[in-house]
Amino acid sequence: MRYQKINKNIGRIAIIILSQLSMTGCTASSYATTDSVAQSKPFPLVYFGTVDSDKEIVKLVTILKEAKDPKIFQLECDKNKIAQSCYYYASYNDLIADNRKESYPYYKKAFDLGSKQAGYFVGAFQINYPERFDNNTRLDIDKSIYYLKEAFKAGSPDATRFLMMIYRDRELNIIDYDKAEYYNKIAIDQNVRTSRALLASLYMHHMKDKYKINESIDLLNRDLILEKNWESSLILSNIYLNPEEFGIDKNVVKTLAYAYITRDLRKDVIEPRVANVENDVIELLPQVMTIEQLKQAKALYLEIMAKMNEEQIKGLDNKTSR
Repeated sequence: MRYQKINKNIGRIAIIILSQLSMTGCTASSYATTDSVAQSKPFPLVYFGTVDSDKEIVKLVTILKEAKDPKIFQLECDKNKIAQSCYYYASYNDLIADNRKESYPYYKKAFDLGSKQAGYFVGAFQINYPERFDNNTRLDIDKSIYYLKEAFKAGSPDATRFLMMIYRDRELNIIDYDKAEYYNKIAIDQNVRTSRALLASLYMHHMKDKYKINESIDLLNRDLILEKNWESSLILSNIYLNPEEFGIDKNVVKTLAYAYITRDLRKDVIEPRVANVENDVIELLPQVMTIEQLKQAKALYLEIMAKMNEEQIKGLDNKTSR
């Protein structure tokens, strides 16, 4: 499942990147084994949109692939009304069989049987794939948002991220930047991927709030250090190279330092919208810088890279101690 905001009419590097940051997240899962599916008990879900969800995703896919007969999930759902089985059968069709037509009604059944976090899939499917529903099954935007909000209230960070995106999406015609900001701040607390960069995007690109530029820069720096997001370092490089619209001073030292970082983090990532931008900066900018400025840029680059490595080590230690 993907929620992606496309804007083709923006020129600046920073605005291009910020407006293109996408919302991803396919499904959620139980930690339980297949043997315990037939127990009508609350079950924890795992999410695809958080910074530490990779291992849980692997667990879910393993459970689904090792199921001898996925139809057992369907039977337990339809006959025994077990929400977890409904959820498993929906996830199997969504992730393994690639049959979303079959997965949607079972996400809906899981929701109706009490798994409110499954409302994320109901709302997301309706908004992302309206062409897959007829007049009898298609929900209006308010009803779709109802399911997303029920999932949000039940603790789904995927629903939080979806909500923070739809309230800034002009195509849906429900713009509400206060709500977008509200959900975005909660998404940060829930460790939703790139949520700090997306809040900076809201301030800079959507709200165009110059008074929040310092906060936006702090958010981009945190996103860079915590998630090693090359897009954030590229945006920061551009901000200090072209500061006029942001109301700050030009800073060639920071421009070059963030360009170095972008090059290191990006490596073989191909992005046609901003292809080789950092390489151009690295090649041309030093020609107008003093030796002292070049030394400062190198020192800042090394300092930020060291902070990123420290955060990575902390993250690994935290995961090991769990």
